[in-house]
Amino acid sequence: MRKITRVLAIALVAIAVAAPVFAQAASEASAPSKASLRFSWWGNDKRHQATIAAIDHYMEITPNVEIEAEYRGKSEREKVATELAGGTVADIVQLNPPWMGDFTTSGDFFVDLGQYKSVLDTSGFAQQFMKDYGVYNGKLIALPTGLNARTIIINKTLAEKMGLPTDINTKYTWEDLYTFGKEVNKKDSSKYCINADTVDMTEFVLLPYLVQKTGNQLIKDDYTRGFTPEELKEALEYIARLYRDKVVQGVQEGNVFLHSIWTNPKWINGDMVLEFSWTSLYGAVTGENKDEMTVFSLPVMDGAKNTGLIIVPSQLLAISNKSENPEAAAKFLNYFFNDLEAGKLLKDVRSIPPVDKVQKACQEAGLINPNIIKATEYAQANQGLYRNSLSSNAEIVKILNDTVEKVAYDYKAVDSATAEAVKLIDYVLKELKP
Repeated sequence: MRKITRVLAIALVAIAVAAPVFAQAASEASAPSKASLRFSWWGNDKRHQATIAAIDHYMEITPNVEIEAEYRGKSEREKVATELAGGTVADIVQLNPPWMGDFTTSGDFFVDLGQYKSVLDTSGFAQQFMKDYGVYNGKLIALPTGLNARTIIINKTLAEKMGLPTDINTKYTWEDLYTFGKEVNKKDSSKYCINADTVDMTEFVLLPYLVQKTGNQLIKDDYTRGFTPEELKEALEYIARLYRDKVVQGVQEGNVFLHSIWTNPKWINGDMVLEFSWTSLYGAVTGENKDEMTVFSLPVMDGAKNTGLIIVPSQLLAISNKSENPEAAAKFLNYFFNDLEAGKLLKDVRSIPPVDKVQKACQEAGLINPNIIKATEYAQANQGLYRNSLSSNAEIVKILNDTVEKVAYDYKAVDSATAEAVKLIDYVLKELKP
């Protein structure tokens, strides 16, 4: 009996000692697991710092979520395409609107955000804008990060010195830009009117010129060209004149700064009057000279059938369908877009916020540069066609970029460059058509 009692006592002591351990293990087992998310984007340091601040704030108020920030300096389409194909893309991924047509026809990569209406409120977005750029194959798969308008950023100090207009409401044509642009270099051979690389010349001259001329999408929804060879030739001849008469810096010098033309020392040092830009790049383009800068409108030709002015998303955010925590990702997007504190942290690093109440709160708090507001309001008041996905097809845009570059290097190559571009575009459209 004593032996049994002693054994029982030892067992009871062992249970007592182990109880807290079992209780802790049980508690840990029943505790909700932390949702881990990856969020990838690109941009400048200002965007990185603001986005990281918003992520940190969200993790502070939502302790059961861990978000890993993945960021880089520039957009890399092929990198994202490779990650999508390999299933290694981040849970939340920033995308460029022109990529979407290709990405959505080559696979099913993104979550239908419409499935998460209970945790993701999209009512504050401009509904048609959201639909135009976020709905593919009948599903809402991406949301715009901001309102991004085509504009011109002008060095008003130099412009006034050269006798050029600086009021955004100035009505002027492409010929006016050419005429007063070539006077800049004539007055001072060290200066140029336009700071641009050949990609900018495609985006901000060739494309709006063709839309104004034709009133059509660059590529129609029926997979045909929205322009004739003669109309393309006219636009290329105009670009050739800009290079030939030194309205824009020579391609050999300008393309050294391809995709980051605002780093051109001549622009930084105030030796160029204007730069074509998107409002989302305003901070990067103006840099340390922001007090000397203002915004200006793009030219519109006489008899234009469309203004060619567009507002596109600065970028898009989507959720990968490989995400293990899509609902947690959707909840973060709801915070990112709708939370006033998030809006005040993000400010205008992706141009003007796309949700009405956040946009209003940021404007009232003075957190959006007045010039960005001015350029966006001007574009909204004079908006032309939205850009369909076919007009952003990567192969077609590359053909046009290459064509503009050929003309920039050889002003006499317009005829051959036009013929080759039309042939290549027609071939791509034949391959794309279902």
